[in-house]
Amino acid sequence: MPHLASLSPSALEAHLAAEGAVAPSRARALVGPLLRHAFGARFDGGTPTWDDVTLPRWARGAVLALDVAPTLRVVERALAADGTLRLLLAARDGALVEAVLIPGPSRTTLCVSSQVGCARGCRFCETGRLGLTRQLEAAEIVDQVRLARAEHARDAWRPPLTNVVFMGMGEPLDNLARVADAIALLSDPRAFGLAPARITVSTVGVADKIAPFVRATGARLALSLNAPDDARRRAIMPVADRCDLASLRRALAEHVPRSRRLLVAYVLFDGWNDAEADADLVAAFVEGLGARVNLIAANAGPDPSLRAPPERVVAAFHARLVSHGVTTLLRHAKGRDVWGACGQLAGAARLAGSPPEPQREPNARANPATCLPIVSS
Repeated sequence: MPHLASLSPSALEAHLAAEGAVAPSRARALVGPLLRHAFGARFDGGTPTWDDVTLPRWARGAVLALDVAPTLRVVERALAADGTLRLLLAARDGALVEAVLIPGPSRTTLCVSSQVGCARGCRFCETGRLGLTRQLEAAEIVDQVRLARAEHARDAWRPPLTNVVFMGMGEPLDNLARVADAIALLSDPRAFGLAPARITVSTVGVADKIAPFVRATGARLALSLNAPDDARRRAIMPVADRCDLASLRRALAEHVPRSRRLLVAYVLFDGWNDAEADADLVAAFVEGLGARVNLIAANAGPDPSLRAPPERVVAAFHARLVSHGVTTLLRHAKGRDVWGACGQLAGAARLAGSPPEPQREPNARANPATCLPIVSS
């Protein structure tokens, strides 16, 4: 039984035409009403029904054969002092993933996961030390948005949910087909209606998947850079063993159009990658790419030696990038007190009690723009 939320709009049209033995044009006319009914804002976490939808006779069997029940359920809600809400979600097979609602002054952003765990093993990432259990299905990605939107609707004080970022657990480009199907549904105006420019997909730098990603989706790409040279990048991000910075930069330059502004995230670690000379190297990397650099001081994670620099060092790094003419934003993490900031999502390990205690005193004042593309998880 296919799940409705795992079918892109074009796949749903093909399914209806095949199962109903009708022309594609007849199936196409039904796709809109089905999507609006199943994914409209009225979803409250329950199972949609077709009782109040008029279905043509040819389509009734095909529609009723679709699985529409949520593929996930909320097993833990952790509300941070700053309003960030971390959701621990259980799949039908018991697998656990996390999503994070992050309120800002004028919008709310949802950070979603694309895998159960992650195979990329970045040293500063809680998900990375879990390893990869399995890929998430497109429906399990979409249902993070459905369930989070229902949670969001219960708290009227939060600004509208307008942005989705694939910066939770997993490397999205390692699950590209399902991520692309989910994005197709999330950006369809008959379903969730999110603008493609408000959907951002983060990667640790899987260079050979960049071109397919650009072809398959209209979403923005965010690169987790996090080191100014190959030696240091290899030390914290195993993906760098397969692809050096020159090859990665070439892939970005060749395949990411300027119309889809590239984001480059750089996590600052105290005394390790935060010198002004390192900022010069970052500026050289992004030159000509039309990229915006997002800086964030490291969150507490599995390696205690990778900690955040002092605020004055972060400010100096930021100023150095700006002096090179690089568009640079300094981001401040939210949700740290519930272990919901970037690099801190631990899924099943959280229930086992293995994540360390959250960082209780952030290095900088709270800022609404968080859940940045800093890691694969």
